[in-house]
Amino acid sequence: MHGDLRNQKLAVVREALYDSAIELFARNGFDETTVEAVAEAAGVSRRTFFRYFDSKDDLLAHAIVSYTRTLVDAVEAAPPGASPFEVVTEIVLATARYTDALGARTQQVMKIAERSASARQAYLSRMINVEDSLANALAIRFGHTSSHELRPRLVAGVTLLVMNSTITSWFRGEHANLMSAARCALSELQTILCDRRPKKTLKSPIGLTAPPKTAKSAAALPNLKRFR
Repeated sequence: MHGDLRNQKLAVVREALYDSAIELFARNGFDETTVEAVAEAAGVSRRTFFRYFDSKDDLLAHAIVSYTRTLVDAVEAAPPGASPFEVVTEIVLATARYTDALGARTQQVMKIAERSASARQAYLSRMINVEDSLANALAIRFGHTSSHELRPRLVAGVTLLVMNSTITSWFRGEHANLMSAARCALSELQTILCDRRPKKTLKSPIGLTAPPKTAKSAAALPNLKRFR
């Protein structure tokens, strides 16, 4: 019981630091806000700050933990026998619902990242861990022995690209909400993957394929018997 209370206290302080930091980053800028300012706003010491986070970058990326958990939970919750595309659909819609529920906080974080290259890098540097976790869950789902196999890694990459497109298009005002943006992105993905228009024959690169022989070209070849 004491362990549960301690974990609850840790969670409260961690969220207080995160909430205070996001407000300061949104108002003053990510690069302009110091660790000391975040600690003071959260009502803790600088030393306490570093008990919870290694840096401002680490703090800004804190939400990725819950984001990753949502992705993995969606993989496990997908219906049995679902195709890879259906699994992607389940993941994207579930994650869009989660992100949409965060409301204005999602927009705040997007604006912070938009205004600061350092903030964007803080997120991007952790996305490989998100992809690894998702690929691992998909490998288990598809019955693969390793998350490094092509199918789980490919499906994980596609899923994250769709989520990124979803959030970006919503943030830019192209859709009223994230669910609408998610459905639009999934529809476009399906159109791309299921495009059955006649494919044009690809031309061989110049210099890699010899021109076809014709009767005329064959006749023009020298009679090698004369040189024997």
